[in-house]
Amino acid sequence: MRTAVTTALAQVDREKIYQWINELSSPETRENALLELSKKRESVPDLAPMLWHSCGTIAALLQVLMDVEVCKSVK
Repeated sequence: MRTAVTTALAQVDREKIYQWINELSSPETRENALLELSKKRESVPDLAPMLWHSCGTIAALLQVLMDVEVCKSVK
């Protein structure tokens, strides 16, 4: 019984992970998605491959980095 509950919780958590990865592609939801994914980075061992293999995620993360660099150079 304990394994079934743990598996169900892991599946819900995995669905949230995929939702946050999808939210990275939208500028309106990107900040919250980054926050939530950063909280899970230690507990989800395959988060890096999930991000790498998802469509458009690396481009979205590069955009965030470029935005930060622009803000730093303006100051």
